[in-house]
Amino acid sequence: MSRVRIVWDNRGLEQIMRHPEVRAALHNKAEEIAARARTIAAAEIDDDFASEIRVSDETRPSGRPVAKVEATRDDAPDHEWGSSNTQRRRVLGRAAGVTPETIFRDRANPS
Repeated sequence: MSRVRIVWDNRGLEQIMRHPEVRAALHNKAEEIAARARTIAAAEIDDDFASEIRVSDETRPSGRPVAKVEATRDDAPDHEWGSSNTQRRRVLGRAAGVTPETIFRDRANPS
């Protein structure tokens, strides 16, 4: 029995990326992450911080659609990454389920 071989054709990729259903799926996933981030922020920081978490949709110069979850308050980077005055909480990273192993595969299994 012969194996099926699939070859991706990039010619339709731009059309797929512009499709409203693809954009809606990206936006819906970002809204799920934003809801988790708001819950974490309300519990660990305050309701004002949670209310400043938003989803923004954009298109990259390459044509790739993106739905981003953003914390828009001025001190958001301090809460995400930590500072000399603010504990690192990683509200957005934890809400998205991002762990060092998913970003830095070479660090997943230290030797």
